[in-house]
Amino acid sequence: MGVLWGVLAVLAAFLWIVTIFDLVRRHLGAGPTAAWLVVVIVLPFLGSLAYWLMRRPPADEVQRARDKETDIRQGAAPPRV
Repeated sequence: MGVLWGVLAVLAAFLWIVTIFDLVRRHLGAGPTAAWLVVVIVLPFLGSLAYWLMRRPPADEVQRARDKETDIRQGAAPPRV
């Protein structure tokens, strides 16, 4: 049973670190970023979970998805990255 809790702790820590990294990387503005950081630091698991459930994709990510869908519908091959 100790191994299970250890694995869950590592996964929760990974989620917490990835959430903080994503918050700092994205440009939400000073106020929203600070508010989310406080929530994530005070409530690591619940704050991270709430952030990922409420996170909106960046505009460029949405545009890339639209372009890719348009290319697929028009029969063009998707660009290689």
